[in-house]
Amino acid sequence: MFEEKRRKLGIRLTRFLSRTKEAKPMSFSNSFTNAKTALVIIPENSEQRSVVAQTLILLQNKFQGNKLTFVVNEGHRNFSNTLNRSNVTTIKNEHLNFFFLPKKTEISNLLNQKFDIVLDLNFSLVPSAAYLCKHVNSPLKVGFSQKHADAYYNFQFNAAPNRNAKNKYEQLFRTLSMF
Repeated sequence: MFEEKRRKLGIRLTRFLSRTKEAKPMSFSNSFTNAKTALVIIPENSEQRSVVAQTLILLQNKFQGNKLTFVVNEGHRNFSNTLNRSNVTTIKNEHLNFFFLPKKTEISNLLNQKFDIVLDLNFSLVPSAAYLCKHVNSPLKVGFSQKHADAYYNFQFNAAPNRNAKNKYEQLFRTLSMF
């Protein structure tokens, strides 16, 4: 129970600390199609992680020959074996502060890079993912539509609530492929 309150405070803290960082207006036409670099945040939820593999393969094929970086939580390191064709950054528990936000020193390599797109595959806001979406240098930040998501994403995908997780990920990829 206390952990969930710390997580919510971490999300609010990220929104508060980043309130002056307003996203610049951008055109979405061809933004995904022309993207050469991407940062993909793997879902923290184990049920979501178990069905996202096909979408990750599609992303690896789309970014083949370009730069694709995945962010995985330490507890899900075994999942990173399927990501062998890409860069993988593992966020360990000791890299997170009391509010589950990543420490700048631990993720400075991600913060110093420029990505064409940041894609958060979590269905709900996760403090470390929200922090990365807000602070990573990228013009396009994609996530699922939810309460307060406007603060972190400039492209929100509103998946049909009656769809299962696998279909939501497939639908997200198809929608992004239109741009």
